[in-house]
Amino acid sequence: MMTTISSYNYNKDRVNASNRVKRPANERRVERMMLRLAVVSVFFILLFFGLTLMKGLASGGEPAAPMAGEKVIVVGAGDTLWKIAGTVRESGDDLRRIVYDLKERNQLTSSMLKVGQTLIVPAD
Repeated sequence: MMTTISSYNYNKDRVNASNRVKRPANERRVERMMLRLAVVSVFFILLFFGLTLMKGLASGGEPAAPMAGEKVIVVGAGDTLWKIAGTVRESGDDLRRIVYDLKERNQLTSSMLKVGQTLIVPAD
């Protein structure tokens, strides 16, 4: 029995490539620009949501337990952050800085206080 070996190689991709209609350079440039814009937009959206998620997870909602040298104050009727800052202020301290430190230490988002709320006064 005799076997025939064929050297004929039909390359379908080569035929399709030659029959393909070439688009204008301007159209290809616009297409590449739109693709880049889409990739950059997705990147920034993921970055924004990632940072938002990290910030949300970083704040636990409750301040840490008082450390040595810090005082715990219970808010009374009519107390404000400014009044409390005035009572714990030492001479020469900036009252605005003390209010800021009170808000940061107690993770307060506003200056509103409730009667019975406990505040931690940071040590210096």
